[in-house]
Amino acid sequence: MDFAHNCEDTEQLTMLNINLGKNRELMEKCRTLREYCIFVERIRGYAKELEIAEAVERAVTECIREDILADFLSAQRAEVIAMSIFEYNKEEEMKKIRADEFSIGKDAGKTEGKAEGKAEYVLDLLEDLGEVPVGLRERILSETDLGLLNQWHKQAAKAETIREFIEKAGLTETF
Repeated sequence: MDFAHNCEDTEQLTMLNINLGKNRELMEKCRTLREYCIFVERIRGYAKELEIAEAVERAVTECIREDILADFLSAQRAEVIAMSIFEYNKEEEMKKIRADEFSIGKDAGKTEGKAEGKAEYVLDLLEDLGEVPVGLRERILSETDLGLLNQWHKQAAKAETIREFIEKAGLTETF
């Protein structure tokens, strides 16, 4: 849980950790913030063992009983429960989305890395045959299709000249 304060005059952003046990000086100065942190921490703790709706209900009930945000929680109980469940579910969903996006990005990075590596192998073989024209080098390095790069790799290994590779690879551009 972070609290951000944007200071427009200085174009700076100060990020404060307001999780329970952090920023003691701030928590001592602001009872409401301290109690909110206790409330959130209880939800998190109960959510490890209970369904989120039950965890929130239990945290609200205990906090009212222990005079933690008691007036607010008593007056706004239904809304607090609904919003807490919504926010918790949203937070969990965002964690899943971030994990999925990370995985997708990681897979894409691996594929891109494999393509770059394969393109470099093709160029290494061609460089043994002579100077690789700039346009051909750029064309090979820009290719992302691993199947095509594998074909080019085999063709480069068999070619006796760069011109022969270009013809066998079906690269009809003028290089």
